[in-house]
Amino acid sequence: MRRDLIIGQKHEMPAEDNDTSLFMYVLTSIYMYLFIVMLAIFMAINAMATSWEKDITGSVTVQITPIENAQKRIDTAQTQEQLNKVEQFMEQVSGVESVKVLDEQTIKKLMTPWIGNKVDMSTLPIPQLLDVRLKPDAELNYDEITRGLKQLTPNASIDNHRLWLNRLIKFATSLKTIALAILLMVVAICAFSIYYSAKTSLHVNIDSIEILHIIGAKDEFIAKQYAKDYAKIGLFSGIIGLMAAVPCILLVGKYGVSTGSGLLNGASLSEFAWVLIMLTPLFSLLYSMATSYWTVKKSLEKMV
Repeated sequence: MRRDLIIGQKHEMPAEDNDTSLFMYVLTSIYMYLFIVMLAIFMAINAMATSWEKDITGSVTVQITPIENAQKRIDTAQTQEQLNKVEQFMEQVSGVESVKVLDEQTIKKLMTPWIGNKVDMSTLPIPQLLDVRLKPDAELNYDEITRGLKQLTPNASIDNHRLWLNRLIKFATSLKTIALAILLMVVAICAFSIYYSAKTSLHVNIDSIEILHIIGAKDEFIAKQYAKDYAKIGLFSGIIGLMAAVPCILLVGKYGVSTGSGLLNGASLSEFAWVLIMLTPLFSLLYSMATSYWTVKKSLEKMV
């Protein structure tokens, strides 16, 4: 009966002393902060790359260089005539969903980051642009389209964005790889910290463990005692890490949008991404609990 009373208590095994517990709270909180920030970066980069591929592969740009007259001035009438011909030609191409002529204000907005606000664009031979939107999964024959445009006018050309898109995708993939590597490194270091802490506690409390074994406690019971303590550490550390990481994520996102760069527009976190971020304390709880349980269970088996 005495044995049942002892084993039935909630904290028969002092898995952590106060100093070690405080150290693990601080250390795990830092790990969770880094984990959440890198997870957000990974998902933001993934969303950005997906946005690039969706926006760019779903469209092509056709440009018509302005025609100059004998006085080396832009012939607006002839340029407009060729623009209309090219627009009609692109509308008839198989796989094209819509063709839109970009107005002067839109072109000016696109050119401003490159030439500034002080330049009078009306004096520059800025090409006319057509934004050609493609149907889903459309495959264009760019060689055939190029030949067709050249028959209409030598001033027209098509850009499918493929070259620099591939470079962007490679760049984003490299960033994702780095972020994923840091994520895995943080998880591995956190696991090692829990492993080392639990092993140290076992050796410190070896006398208590022997007494528990004598009165009939199983290895699973002792391991569960450690798992409970580390689950609490994991949960509260995850909450602390989350509270520290979310403001940083929001701040970085705010400044990223304020740069006005179109490349960063797709780097926003989806609702699903935010759900994953908010669930990280639960992941921290389960991860800490499972790691400590496995560590104690395997260590006790070797002690026997």
